[in-house]
Order: sequence, then structure tokens, then C-alpha cells
Amino acid sequence: MIALYITFRFQWRFAIPILRTLFNDILITLGVYALSGREVTTATVAAVLSVLGYSIYDTIIVFDRVRENMPLMPKAKFATIANVSLWETMRRSLATTFITLLPVGALLLFGGATLKDFAFALFIGIGLGAISTFFVATPFLTVLMERSPEFRRRVGEAATAKAPIVEVDEEAAEKFGLAAPIEEPVTAAEPEPVAAATASAAGDGLSKSQAKREKRRQRRRTRPHGRAR
Repeated sequence: MIALYITFRFQWRFAIPILRTLFNDILITLGVYALSGREVTTATVAAVLSVLGYSIYDTIIVFDRVRENMPLMPKAKFATIANVSLWETMRRSLATTFITLLPVGALLLFGGATLKDFAFALFIGIGLGAISTFFVATPFLTVLMERSPEFRRRVGEAATAKAPIVEVDEEAAEKFGLAAPIEEPVTAAEPEPVAAATASAAGDGLSKSQAKREKRRQRRRTRPHGRAR
């Protein structure tokens, strides 16, 4: 049902990373819980279900910002869109995670035996949910979306627009005699005052005549058949 709703609300490519993140968070939480040697009780099941809901919530927040930025950045690659969306939501996600972990940590330190088991699973799952949203779900979404025709075309346009950088091995060029000899710059002799004044006057005359010709051409373009009356 979660996958169907996300497919309907976003895209099917958004549903796959979310489900993958859910399985990742649940399996790692259960693995750490098993390695610690704690007993699985009804409180543990409740904690795992809480981790499930928290992980979905945290990932959906980031993906919703990605969906909002897609029409706002119509020519950007999806990696750029995902990066901008992560930076815009990172402060909110980290603040929510730290604030949530404060009471959970208090339960883990000062609670009873049942509350400690419950808080231990929550502490692992909530901390892991924030990390997996940043480092698992969003990069996986980027890989899937860049394979779509729209964003694949954007990547191709960016690659063709960028000029290739050719690196030259100077040692190899000198070895095979391909390096051009370094010549000292030749400084041109300063023109004499009279010649400079004559050249500037001639240049002013040419610039004025060119400006007049350009005005005539513009006048002809605005008149019918391009002819002057």
C-alpha cells in the first residue's frame, strides 16, 4: 500500500528507494538488537513499527522537496536537484532527529527494563533513519531518475555543452620535439607623436563613415522593400 500510494503521489521511481530504505533500517535495527543479546518482547515489536513510520516520514520530507524543485530547475541534472533539496531539508531533519533522540536517550538511561528495550530499538532505528535518508535513499533515487529519458537527455546536453579539457604532457612534448620554443615577447616601438595623431584622425574619420553607413542600412531595413526613397 505504501508503494502504491507513493507511486500515485510521486512516481514509481520514488517508491523503490523508500521501500529499500525501510528494509535497510528494519534489518539493521533487528541485527543490532540481536547482537546486543536483548530479549524480543511486545515492546520491541512496537519500537520496530515506530522506526518504520519514522523512517518513512523522514524520507518523504526530502523526496517532497525534490518533487517541488524539479519544475523550478527545468534544465538542471537530477543530481543537482537532489543535492539542493538535501541541503534545504538537512537542518530540519537533523534537528528533528536530535530532538527525538533526547527523550529516547533519557528512557534508555533512566527507564525500567521494559522501557530500556523499547528505547534501545528506537534509538538505533531513529538515528539510522536519518543516515539512510541522506546516504541511501536520495543517492538511489538519483541513480534511478538519471536513467529516465528526460534526465538522461539533460546529462547529454551538459556533456556536449562542456568543452573538453586536453592535458598536454610537457615532458613527452619536449622528448619528441613537439614543444614550441619559448620566444621573448617583442615590444612594438612607440609611434611618433605626429604619426599617432595622424592615425587617430584617420581612425576617427573611418569610424564616422562606418557609423553613417550603419545608420543607412538600418534605415533601409525599416522601409518597404529595403530601398531608400
